[in-house]
Amino acid sequence: MMFLSRYLAPTAFATLLTVALADVNSTCYSYGIDFLDEEHYFINTLSQDSFTTVSTFHGCNEGVADVLLVDIAGGNEFLCSQIPTVPEDTPELSTCPILKSQITSGDWIILVLGNNGDGNPFSWERDISIDAGPQATTTYTATVTYNMTTTPVVTSTVTSTATVISSTGPFTTVTIPSATAKQTKTVTPKPVTTTSTQTFTRKRTEWTKELVVTTKTVQATCTTASTSRQDKSLTYTPTLLPLPTAETATATAAYHRYMRKAPRAVDVQYARRRFEAAKRRQALQAREETAPLVARAPDEPTITLTAAIPANATITYTAAPITTTESVLQTTTSLSTLPPATVFSGVYTQTTTLPTPTKTRFAFTYTTSVTTKTIYATFTRTTTITSSASVTACRKQGGYFA
Repeated sequence: MMFLSRYLAPTAFATLLTVALADVNSTCYSYGIDFLDEEHYFINTLSQDSFTTVSTFHGCNEGVADVLLVDIAGGNEFLCSQIPTVPEDTPELSTCPILKSQITSGDWIILVLGNNGDGNPFSWERDISIDAGPQATTTYTATVTYNMTTTPVVTSTVTSTATVISSTGPFTTVTIPSATAKQTKTVTPKPVTTTSTQTFTRKRTEWTKELVVTTKTVQATCTTASTSRQDKSLTYTPTLLPLPTAETATATAAYHRYMRKAPRAVDVQYARRRFEAAKRRQALQAREETAPLVARAPDEPTITLTAAIPANATITYTAAPITTTESVLQTTTSLSTLPPATVFSGVYTQTTTLPTPTKTRFAFTYTTSVTTKTIYATFTRTTTITSSASVTACRKQGGYFA
């Protein structure tokens, strides 16, 4: 090989080296990533994206694989884009000539076929069941809670009684002869009552609510399958890529694609690799059967949006009560009748008028002082954005955005 490399161009030498390294006994296995064999999936018919499928390969020679999508109910076959089989365990995206909006519910098949270079040709099958329909949208309304504390007020009443004396009369006059020429008379005016009013203020608190809404923008998360599953052997016979029969196998070189080679002597290393591969498949199947079920969906059946304005709830806490004392005045009236007026005849009467007495009556009034307090609450609305580049990268990994 060192001798040849001196006389061959680098590209020609790399090609020769690749051919020399090809394993004629290799078996090329394909694995489903976004679609697994014997699984159920939802496809959003509102999407105008092309239907795609992602596969990985293991144990393959350098080459390409043909991918065929088959609609069992409609009897249609769609030849998807070819994908490379190396490097192994690398997700490879194949795009099919059908839109998601054209997918119908029912059973579908994904076929993965290839020559495997100079190794054993392969033909694998992936059976899936599809529910196709419009993606539903639900709205989630968050709840913002306001916490409010109230303090009860217990009012204690003190009652005071005031007596008002009212005088009436006289209704008669008595005339008495006078023995003297001069008489003195004292007159006491009725008292004048004034009212003194004292105002007390009651305090009351009223609450208002104010909501502050902020928006946070985040990138959508790409959800990829946590496991893959090896495809099973071909059971469906395609028409777009006809499989050869014994009669036509030698008619044309084109029919040699996907044909198993003629029987040869058993290679011990090849047989051992097949045996180890079978054990790995059994172990993988056992782990998947015991693992908890995980919902698989290239498209989400329902997307949830967050309402712009949340609902609100109020939780009221009651503090220890406080006690206030208020005075209440009660008034009673006492009626007093003055004696008859005495008039002296035949004499001079000198009248003396005393100062007018005054009385003060107290009265209480109450007013209410209202204090308004605002309870603030903050609601953060999260908006998810997804760039087209992120969607493409996620799809190539066999994932979907959630």
